[in-house]
Amino acid sequence: MLKVLRIILSMSVVTLGSYSLITRTFDLLPYSLLSLGFLSLVVGLNELKKDKKTFWGYINIGASAFVFFVVIYTSQFS
Repeated sequence: MLKVLRIILSMSVVTLGSYSLITRTFDLLPYSLLSLGFLSLVVGLNELKKDKKTFWGYINIGASAFVFFVVIYTSQFS
């Protein structure tokens, strides 16, 4: 389940980022960041699920929390 979700989220991040770069319209940037945050969260949960209690799972979850904070903070001012 997490593998399929990771593939779908990574495809959406690449698609939204490529579209923004090609058309030079950055209106979809918050959605790209939001999907990047979910992707980082899924990768972190996948690392913790593997019973690898390394710090990379926690780093990914912390990075996703930071991305969610940035998306919420920047959406208030636009």
